Amino acid sequence: MKLISKKSPFLFLNIKRIYFYSIIASLITPTVFMTIISLQFVQNQFTLHQFLILLSVALLIFVILQLETARQTDWSYQQTVTFSFLGLGMLILMYAFQAIGKDISNLFYITPIAAYPILIKHFINERFAMVSSVFIAIFGSYLLSFNNVEVYQVFLYLLLSQWFAIFLFQSIKDRKNLFKTSTCLFAIHVLLVLVYELNSWSMFMAPDIMLSLLFSFLSVLFAVILTLGILPIFEAGFNMLTESKLLTLSNPNHPLLRKLLVEAPGTYHHSVMVANLSESACEAIGANGLLARVAAYYHDVGKALKPHMFIENQNNMKNPHDSMPPENSAQIILQHPYDGAHLLKEHDLPVEIIDIAEQHHGTTLLKYFYHKAKERHDSVKELEFRYDGPIPQTKEAAIINICDSVEAAVRSKEKPTNEEINKLVRSIIYDRLMDGQFNDSQLTLRELLIIEKDICDMLNGIFHARIEYPNDRVAQTTQGGQ
Repeated sequence: MKLISKKSPFLFLNIKRIYFYSIIASLITPTVFMTIISLQFVQNQFTLHQFLILLSVALLIFVILQLETARQTDWSYQQTVTFSFLGLGMLILMYAFQAIGKDISNLFYITPIAAYPILIKHFINERFAMVSSVFIAIFGSYLLSFNNVEVYQVFLYLLLSQWFAIFLFQSIKDRKNLFKTSTCLFAIHVLLVLVYELNSWSMFMAPDIMLSLLFSFLSVLFAVILTLGILPIFEAGFNMLTESKLLTLSNPNHPLLRKLLVEAPGTYHHSVMVANLSESACEAIGANGLLARVAAYYHDVGKALKPHMFIENQNNMKNPHDSMPPENSAQIILQHPYDGAHLLKEHDLPVEIIDIAEQHHGTTLLKYFYHKAKERHDSVKELEFRYDGPIPQTKEAAIINICDSVEAAVRSKEKPTNEEINKLVRSIIYDRLMDGQFNDSQLTLRELLIIEKDICDMLNGIFHARIEYPNDRVAQTTQGGQ
């Protein structure tokens, strides 16, 4: 078998698209900050020396952001819009505070800065939230340091508020937990206010400290309100893929899953099994297990259009492929990933799930019908019996590619032993690897070994040996149950 090393054109298109989006995302927030300080320089609020320093800082932040976004291998249009919108919104909000509250030196305490890293963490990832929060703190420290308030004081308050928010708000899908984490964040804000403002115990009830504490409380309150308010807007408006959206899509009452269950029950059961295997394998290598589970639920929805053409839905009926030319049968089978992707687009599912539906067979060969056609005439072209692809572009898609074939192959065997299962899983993974199906998925050989072991463990647990009871004991048990 020949190992294919040629790179897929889909990979290069994807790299160009990611690079373009990362440049746009890195450019917008520093550009807006430079615009604001340019306006203030024109208004003589900065000296030329200060203005040049701030321009240098903005340029440096652009470079660091570009490096950080470029290293995100799955950076998307939605993430670009999210990061740009949140960064722009926070800058405008801080500039508004500066414009209307220059007479209130402790106004920076009211900034709902915690909303920014919470949403960035939720929509992108924790690392990017940590990095970008530093830059927002730098921008805010220059915008909100007025009335003799030190720049470092504002910077530390904004930075620590964001970092503690990232640490405390591990998940925002559990609304009940928000009150507890918000209380903890407010306690951190109180501590920061006392550190900055309290010079002696006699000042504890001073009006300025009370006002600062009130501002810090409002900061946490507004941050939670903004988070809960913006979250559904982004999920719906930009079709963002989040944990809460994935959990919603996993509901078996979704119209597409109901359609699959009613019209193609065999495929539905197969999809559930693939979901279990895929989630476990993804978590074993640190990939997105929840995405893999939900995508596996929907990966074969295209079969619901012609369910009787797939063996798992035939229920002892005559196989229609027995009376069809293998070329016609192959065309029907080869079309189901793209029929499924079309259905998913019609129901506005996230693009990540649509991509997996298209990619879950890659460009693999439909061997059964290919060899059947080969027996009839030797001039058959192998390409006509291969899926159109693309090959899996992510680890989750590659794992579903493996689990889809493995589950079907093991299910076809009667009482498979552990050794047979292990051998079958290894042969399928090896076949996919040598066929070049994982070239664009970023899976390493070490990860493939981990995936193989995890899938084998799962299948050995599912198809474990059972005790066969004697007939008389079965009869007694049945009568006793009645």
